[in-house]
Amino acid sequence: MKRLRLGQALRKVAGHFSGRDLTAKETFSFTALIRAFTEATEIMVKENRLLEAENVTEATALLPEKTARIEKLSTLVEQARRAGVGAENLPASFRQVQSRFADIAAQNRTLLQRAVVTQEAVMQFLIESAMEESRHGYGRTGEAGADTSRATISLNNRV
Repeated sequence: MKRLRLGQALRKVAGHFSGRDLTAKETFSFTALIRAFTEATEIMVKENRLLEAENVTEATALLPEKTARIEKLSTLVEQARRAGVGAENLPASFRQVQSRFADIAAQNRTLLQRAVVTQEAVMQFLIESAMEESRHGYGRTGEAGADTSRATISLNNRV
């Protein structure tokens, strides 16, 4: 089974109920689908708050739960598709839940991209600082000046 990346799954789920013209059949639970959309939205809202506060460590800790919720939602969306569920067959309350999910997912994607750019900038700063320290620190024998015989990079996760 091909495993979708999380972002691909989010886009697939958010756009699935946009224009299908089918009727609901088989044994499919709208309640389970609504709950899955709600749970996936809730975890992304949590993650978004942490990302807005630039708390990447705690946001990253949510990834396993977020992944599990998105995978569950993807499974239910696939069941809905097989059952012939279309947007016009869904109650307005469901469309509101799905719309909120799509909005939060878009915000989540933006915040995640911003976090990646920020992390890259921090890492670049740390690397440049470490290289500068290596060039202008103390030599192996303790004298002031550059030790050009070897460069050492030391990274610290505190910024």
